[in-house]
Amino acid sequence: MKLSCDVIKDILPLYVENMVSSDTRRIVEEHIAACESCKKQLAEMSTPQNLPADIDTAPLRRLKAILRKNKIKIFLLSVMLTLAAAVAVIAFLTTPQYIPYSENPVTIKENADGSVLAIFSDAVSGYSVHRYPADKSPGYVYHITAWNSIWSRYIGKSTARSTVLNPGGGAVASVYYYTPYRSGERLSAGDGDILIYGQDQVPGGGVQTLPRAFLAYYFFLAAGLAIFCIIAMYLLRRHEKARNVIFKIFLLPVAYLLGSLCIKDFYFPSYSATRDFYAILLVTIPLYIMLLSASYLIKEFKRV
Repeated sequence: MKLSCDVIKDILPLYVENMVSSDTRRIVEEHIAACESCKKQLAEMSTPQNLPADIDTAPLRRLKAILRKNKIKIFLLSVMLTLAAAVAVIAFLTTPQYIPYSENPVTIKENADGSVLAIFSDAVSGYSVHRYPADKSPGYVYHITAWNSIWSRYIGKSTARSTVLNPGGGAVASVYYYTPYRSGERLSAGDGDILIYGQDQVPGGGVQTLPRAFLAYYFFLAAGLAIFCIIAMYLLRRHEKARNVIFKIFLLPVAYLLGSLCIKDFYFPSYSATRDFYAILLVTIPLYIMLLSASYLIKEFKRV
């Protein structure tokens, strides 16, 4: 049986792999013996082919760089989340727990030289003193409060030292003690400041120290900025670069809002507003870096 070269060439791959019957093998060999073209093709197919090695390692290097960058991002995200949680926990442990005057946290003593000394008990780990000129008499009016915290009571025990209210020698007209927190209650202005030394500045009317509320302004300012960024991202949804820049800005007020909720919840008035503000910032920074890292990783996972 005589077959054409095209048929033989179709059979040659099977012939080389020894996957044909003996009859087919005999037919192929008879044809090859008489056909130089098919014999040449059989020789080429029977000769082992040494494929050139791919020495271009650029794609592999790029892949390794991407994997390494993702590992760094994941590590950074974990570190920032841990740092934010640690700051929030420390802020909670060191939150002032104000001591009512009924527990005798402070005693006022006047020395022979005219200086007035505030002597704090061992239960006090911190205190605040602020003053302003008196209206009814010469000198200054002082308002004092004292506190301790979970940290000072159980972890790093410490006590406040006594302090001279008028180190410059000015007159002390009045000293009031105020208790922002009552035992077992949240922030409360209480029943008014208690006169513990000197002349009452508002006889029969009482004096009351109120908390500061500027943290609420910052919270709503951050919320407004976040809303503005959302609107801007919607309007610029077709401009990818501008939208990405605004998104990074958007994460900053979001981080501040989360930090504020960690420290103050939704109750913003504070007798230690400056301390609370710094605590919020310390939580905001790692939260912002964490949100940036998380957004980058989410984009990378979507591309896969």
